[in-house]
Amino acid sequence: MLPNYNRKFLDTLLFSNVFIACCAVAQGAMTYHLLSLPVNYTVLAILGCATLALYNFSMILARPPHPETSPFRRVRWVFRHERSLWVWTGIALVAVWVLGLHLHKPSFVLLGVMGVMGVAYNLPIVHVSGRQRRAGLRQITGLKLFYIGLVWVMSCVLLPVAEAYHDDLHIVWYQVWQLMAWVFLFVVAITIPFDIRDIYQDRYYGLKTIPVLFGERKALVLSSTLLAVQMGWVWFSNYPLDIRLALFIASVLCLLFILVPPIKKNEYYYFLLLDGTLLLQFVVLLLVGFV
Repeated sequence: MLPNYNRKFLDTLLFSNVFIACCAVAQGAMTYHLLSLPVNYTVLAILGCATLALYNFSMILARPPHPETSPFRRVRWVFRHERSLWVWTGIALVAVWVLGLHLHKPSFVLLGVMGVMGVAYNLPIVHVSGRQRRAGLRQITGLKLFYIGLVWVMSCVLLPVAEAYHDDLHIVWYQVWQLMAWVFLFVVAITIPFDIRDIYQDRYYGLKTIPVLFGERKALVLSSTLLAVQMGWVWFSNYPLDIRLALFIASVLCLLFILVPPIKKNEYYYFLLLDGTLLLQFVVLLLVGFV
């Protein structure tokens, strides 16, 4: 068991979405590293602030009728601190706007498109057959995993590349497309266990996720297969051995976390361990580079 003060710190880090924002920054930094581009710290700051704002907004928008009685620690924490989260979300949005004005116009437009996509994920804007009320895009059968993977690819790969391109930096485009595929496969693979966790809740609300449609076992097989494809692709790419080894090790650890969970499957497992693999990739990449 964690000491109480450590648990409070961890809850704040994870449930305020600061941690997932750091993961987005790490993924953006990994893009610069793998594509041999100079780091644009304005873009990294935008990634962190935009991720913080969108995740907080999505969580608040999904408020249940009685959050104080929720069985989920994260839900209870979020709505005990709802006012503070709104403040920090507002600050993050202002930061994104101010920093975004320093981008080239095409990059700023791309940032706007990603923002609209992030908001549309939860807003009730589409009519779904069989439902009396409108729903967010996440309710459309089979769209959720593809949508999340696409948004992460656009944010952490396309935005840094777009800004670098308009700064007249040399871009190796086959490496860009390859990295987009790697990020997509990795993000979708670690998202599937979240859907497995929510399988009974999703069935109740009529959400057609992969585990709901095909069952928990087949969903785990799909997650493992996506990681295996990503690992094989990484290993047989033309990157130097140290880079291939780092990314391969990170994916192997992620696969082990999914198939043989080292801790109880609670909020810390999902929001620290699984989400943390997005940060782990960049950390292992740096560590192997120093060896």
